[in-house]
Amino acid sequence: MSMVAHLESVELYVTDAIKNCVDFDWIRSAGYSLHYQGIEDGTVTGITRISVPLWCKQKNRMMNKASRQMVLKRKFLILSHQ
Repeated sequence: MSMVAHLESVELYVTDAIKNCVDFDWIRSAGYSLHYQGIEDGTVTGITRISVPLWCKQKNRMMNKASRQMVLKRKFLILSHQ
């Protein structure tokens, strides 16, 4: 995510990465060959739509925490007259 978060169409990059890394052949071998593509696409879409906003939320929380720590440090420096 960190490599593609700044690009357009993040969902497409994440979808491609999931499809390239995860082996979905077990769905076809389990007897779902007629619905294989639909199951794969649905699974990948679900994972992508959950993981991308979650990653963004966690990243924003980390950045917000770092920002608050910098503000607090600056206030302490001001209060200690340094």
